[in-house]
Amino acid sequence: MQGEIYDLCIVGAGMYGSAAARHASTHSTAKVCLIGPNEPRADEWKTREILSSHYDEGRIVHIPYANPVMQVLARHTIKRFREIEKLSGIPFYSPVGTIVTVERGTSYFYHLLQEFEMHNINYVDLSEGEILKQRFPCLKLDYRDYPLFDDDRAGYVRARAMVAALKKVAHSQGCHIVDDIVEEVKKFKDGAHEIITEKGRVLKAKKVLFCTGAFTEFKKFDPLKKLKIQVNKETAAMLRISEDEKDRISSMPTFAMYRNDLADMPATAKGAYILPPIKYPDGHWYLKIGHLGTQRNPEVETLEEIKEWYKSDGDQEVLDKYSRFLIDMIPGLKVEEIKGKTCITCDSPSDLPYIDRISPTVTVAVVGNGRGATICDEVGRIAAELSLTGKWNLELSPKLFEAIFA
Repeated sequence: MQGEIYDLCIVGAGMYGSAAARHASTHSTAKVCLIGPNEPRADEWKTREILSSHYDEGRIVHIPYANPVMQVLARHTIKRFREIEKLSGIPFYSPVGTIVTVERGTSYFYHLLQEFEMHNINYVDLSEGEILKQRFPCLKLDYRDYPLFDDDRAGYVRARAMVAALKKVAHSQGCHIVDDIVEEVKKFKDGAHEIITEKGRVLKAKKVLFCTGAFTEFKKFDPLKKLKIQVNKETAAMLRISEDEKDRISSMPTFAMYRNDLADMPATAKGAYILPPIKYPDGHWYLKIGHLGTQRNPEVETLEEIKEWYKSDGDQEVLDKYSRFLIDMIPGLKVEEIKGKTCITCDSPSDLPYIDRISPTVTVAVVGNGRGATICDEVGRIAAELSLTGKWNLELSPKLFEAIFA
């Protein structure tokens, strides 16, 4: 409500912000507000400046990252998915498993095996004999790609449905949700920050939590000037298939494939991620494949560049090479159409999210490094607690997540 002073205003209603709102609103004495735009209608795409990467039906979630810090965040997040589904009544989680492949004989191969063992991650070695063929008869992998099947709650989430679920739970707990874009957050004065929106609202809050992702540096957020974030273009190839073809390859899990020369892509790509057939809002079934790592000339520096990128078909090389790779990996695959899907991600020098209380009244929880869906609920929980109480509630050191300024 205009004129009301909130105890905490969360700016940005994507995966981090919605998760933070869910956790912050469990504090019954705190007045919490979440501000961020809903997904644009079809006629709004040409004019909307602020968009989000969570407008999607398939995001890989799994625990065995090479970085052990990421494993902790992912484990805490994934274990709550069923709870969030139950509280909201919105299904979004499909634990179909993930095949992680690493090039045989490389240092990364041995490092990943060690991480699996050290962190007690259940997996099945699919490299011996006919195990892969028996379990996943639709797949054919290159001998260089050593396959490990992670069946420990790995799979994918429908990202837009997950955000809807988080917001629904937050709202049921008393969080005020505002469908608007924040244009400016003014410094703390007279007991509150002033938050000015695109539609002319002026809200006041004693504390502010920024969960503004890739758009952090493109609005007038005084407390966050010169936060070190690289904003990157991302392209995925979407392969439309028929209902019959979907049924034929229904055993397919998700994939995280690590190999520098996979699909003959440039060295900046460390491999590919692949999603099984998923039904999208247009009623069709799609396979999705994109690159791990970064594409050529990935960085964007203005809102106009981001807007143009979202309206484009993406990097044609990604579409051509990765779609051919996926077609070869699934012998006999019948594809009805191939199109591009673009999004924006943001990276930090630490390769970890920033979760930091940078002043007594300002906290930041931004940067997913391309993995936000896997860690969002835990990042939101930590940030909400840090914002409201000033306490760091995680077994890992807060120094790992300190914001870095240019």
